[in-house]
Amino acid sequence: MGATTRIATKDLKLRIRDRSAIITGIIAPLFLAFIFQLIFGGAFDQSLDLSFGLVDLDGTEVSAGLGQVLDAIEGEGVATVERFGSRAEAEDAIEEGGADAFILIDEGLGRSVMTNMEATIEVVGDVDAPTSTQIAESIATQYATGVGAAQLAVGTTAAASGTPLTPDFIASLSADPATAAFSYELTDVTTATRQLDATTYFAAGMAVFFLFFTVQFGVLGLLEEERDGTLARLKAAPISRASIVAGKALLAFLLGLISTSVLVVSTQLLLGASWGSPLGVAVLVVAGVLAAVGIMGLVAAMARTPEGAGNLGAIIAVILGMLGGVFFQLGSGDDFLSRLTFITPHAWFMRGLADLADGAPWTAALPAAGAILVFAVSTGSVGWLLLRRRISE
Repeated sequence: MGATTRIATKDLKLRIRDRSAIITGIIAPLFLAFIFQLIFGGAFDQSLDLSFGLVDLDGTEVSAGLGQVLDAIEGEGVATVERFGSRAEAEDAIEEGGADAFILIDEGLGRSVMTNMEATIEVVGDVDAPTSTQIAESIATQYATGVGAAQLAVGTTAAASGTPLTPDFIASLSADPATAAFSYELTDVTTATRQLDATTYFAAGMAVFFLFFTVQFGVLGLLEEERDGTLARLKAAPISRASIVAGKALLAFLLGLISTSVLVVSTQLLLGASWGSPLGVAVLVVAGVLAAVGIMGLVAAMARTPEGAGNLGAIIAVILGMLGGVFFQLGSGDDFLSRLTFITPHAWFMRGLADLADGAPWTAALPAAGAILVFAVSTGSVGWLLLRRRISE
């Protein structure tokens, strides 16, 4: 067993007996992930349970066309559609939560369309279901647009041919005049950006947030050795300075790897988190731990005392965590705040897990893991040089 491994093994036993690493690395993030999911989990539920109503007081072929469209939407499982006999019944259904919105077709729509007159289709929605109401409004608007196009086409044809605009003439232009100009297509569009569910989001956020506090127990050990005078004994021993620094770095890596791995397994078993491909998650975890070790190692190299390093490391961990979106998502799309989040390894860690969502292969995590490793290499190499120089003095 080399000097590096012996140093790391000895310190690892001490940290486990001390229990502080267990509390910081496992118990605290697991507890907070549960609390955050319990309080804020509903805000992440973006699924739509659409429920529409239809009040057809016209009863003509024209109004029946809109009913056919709603029936097709219901047949695809997109929404549930219920027919009501009056406006009052539909309004009562909204008040009781039986429908999100309803479309009202007043008597006379068919006569107005056949005589090339204006007509109105009304959409009434629940104030607490604005998205569903907008969808219902879009359906009615599209249908009305189609009917309007049919009116224009029929009127133009009648004018061009000099034929009177009669119901028989309109019927001769199409076997189904109510739906001739209206068409629809239901398609399944997969979003380019995947998103974690609430449980997994908070579990991952707390795991990477407390990871930076956990690895501190390793990298700050070198400063504690320096303060307590035991570093001089290590320097007097027949081991290289690089082995001393590497031993502390290995300890930090092991603490971070163990705590994060335990959190991944425990949140999946206890909270129902869905992390995705195990291999992809492992790649992200290793990259994340290396980045945490590199950043906290650089902090330790710049501080004079263990207390100073601990305080500075906590400040940096909190700033990076909040900016990286471990508590809540920052920005949306391509705005400045969304771009700013990716100067942190936290955001890339969350992005990598989102890329693994919905059964994606493990290779989907490689771009995010590569970005995290950039943080690890850039900060770790500088921290390594500074720490070696420090213990060589």
